Amino acid sequence: MDLDKLSQHLRENGFNAVLKDGKVRVKWGWSTLPVNIENDPVTGILAINYNQLGQLCLIGLFSFMTFASFSLGSFLSSGAYFAIAMISLANLLLTESNAKELRQHIRQMVIPTE
Repeated sequence: MDLDKLSQHLRENGFNAVLKDGKVRVKWGWSTLPVNIENDPVTGILAINYNQLGQLCLIGLFSFMTFASFSLGSFLSSGAYFAIAMISLANLLLTESNAKELRQHIRQMVIPTE
C-alpha cells in the first residue's frame, strides 16, 4: 500500500496525518500521543503503533514515587506524583481509543490504486 495515498486519504477524511520518514504520523491533539503507521513491504500489512512502553514506564515510575513520597510523609509531593500518574494513564487510554478508531477506519477504507 502506498503510504502517500494513505496519508492523503486520511487527511481527506479529517485526520491530521503527515507523511514523514516513510511513516504516516497521525496526531489528535495535546492530550494524546501521535500514532505511527508503517507499511511492512514483505507482508504488505500496515502496523499501527505508538510509544506504549514509554507511557507504561512513566506511569510505573510516578506510581512508585507516589508511594515512596507518601511513606516519607511528604503528602503534597505524593499528591502531585499521583496526579501525574493518573494524567499519564488517561493519556494512554485516550491514545489507545483513538488508535482503535484509526484501525477501524483504515479497515473500512478503499484507496484507489491509480
